[in-house]
Amino acid sequence: MLAAINQPAPPPQPLLVSWNITRLCNLACGHCYLDATRRRHGTREELDTAAARRIVGDVAALAPGAMLVFSGGEPLLRRDLATLVREAAAQGLAPVIGTNGTLLSERQARRLKEAGTAGVGISVDSADAAFHDRLRGVPGAWRAALRGAAAARRAGLALLLQVTLFEENRNDLAALADIAESLGAVALNFFFLVCTGRGATQTDLTSAAYEETLTRIVELQRTRPRLILRARCAPHLRRLLGLRAGDGDRHYAAWSSACLAGRGYFRITARGEVTPCPYIPMIIGNLATDSLREIWERHPQLLRLRTELPAGKCGDCDFRYSCGGCRARAFARCGDLLAEDPNCAYVRSSDAQPEPPVTPPAHRELDWEPGARALLERIPAFVRATVKARLEERAAREGRGCITLEFMRECRPPFDFVGRAFGRHLPPEAAIHGDIANGGDR
Repeated sequence: MLAAINQPAPPPQPLLVSWNITRLCNLACGHCYLDATRRRHGTREELDTAAARRIVGDVAALAPGAMLVFSGGEPLLRRDLATLVREAAAQGLAPVIGTNGTLLSERQARRLKEAGTAGVGISVDSADAAFHDRLRGVPGAWRAALRGAAAARRAGLALLLQVTLFEENRNDLAALADIAESLGAVALNFFFLVCTGRGATQTDLTSAAYEETLTRIVELQRTRPRLILRARCAPHLRRLLGLRAGDGDRHYAAWSSACLAGRGYFRITARGEVTPCPYIPMIIGNLATDSLREIWERHPQLLRLRTELPAGKCGDCDFRYSCGGCRARAFARCGDLLAEDPNCAYVRSSDAQPEPPVTPPAHRELDWEPGARALLERIPAFVRATVKARLEERAAREGRGCITLEFMRECRPPFDFVGRAFGRHLPPEAAIHGDIANGGDR
């Protein structure tokens, strides 16, 4: 193991929390990381409404304004879902539903919208109904998912489509983008399988196929400027984009470096257990007995993720901070969160040096004109601090002494996921929302 990155810093604030509120599911997906069950009724291990509401409060206290993804199993099978969404919204969180979409009617979508849901992530794994239905284990699942997606849009919910990539469907990227655009989706997330749960029996892409598919996603984004495309469990995308730690471009937020597990992201299970991410089945606490703040701020495995470099070639790479490899895949293959990512085919050239740590620029207080400050306050809390920091960094680089409305509009990206999700016209790097909105289901 390499030396620690730097001296311990204050714990980061979580940006995203994924919560498997139930293990019940109406489908039988062969790659399910949760190994969800098709029982008709909840189990004794599932948290009741009162306990779940207490956890919402714990999350809001630890991570004010964070995105809270209600996932499963199938979250629509929880009768109290709208109650939990309403509680989350009332406490200032941004609730999102990760669903297979097959049970989502327009009436239910309107109810969730009224409760405060910001958006839904729906799984559509192919342009071919037969492949999707075979993968999901139920005939007709593909058509039902598309009906659910259309119902979400008619109800005014922001829509994200989720795709888990296999050798059989990785050539469907453009056709899936067509479907996403036809449905009015704001984002299309491509998940690279991490072999956990029932997914442990599935075949992951080869390293060469992984690299080729990422290259196709980069090219596809260039031809679809109005659709946010993201590769999940694939931090290697930053290397293909040539983005170093702290760098960004008009299509990829600067902050989104490396794996978020345990650094800006954690998962809660249906029993109230906490893990670093949905695809790392390492239980680091249980909210029935442990303080969420204590887990997040003090657990040794989370501190490792935040302060240590990965081992092997990941730790010696010239993108070791920009990318750093997928920690879930390292754990699945090697049993160690800080092992090298076994799926990466990249080899650092002999003349390239390991990437140095990022040195934050000296902070400089800038003035904000009243109109700019008012617009900043309209940005959802879970991205507001990051948007503010990025604007101030850019203004400082350009020698500006005051942030104006005009400057904010100059910085606006080509798409505005947050604005479309919340019904607002919002500025600059608010598209960061699209970087963290996994939707919670794959």
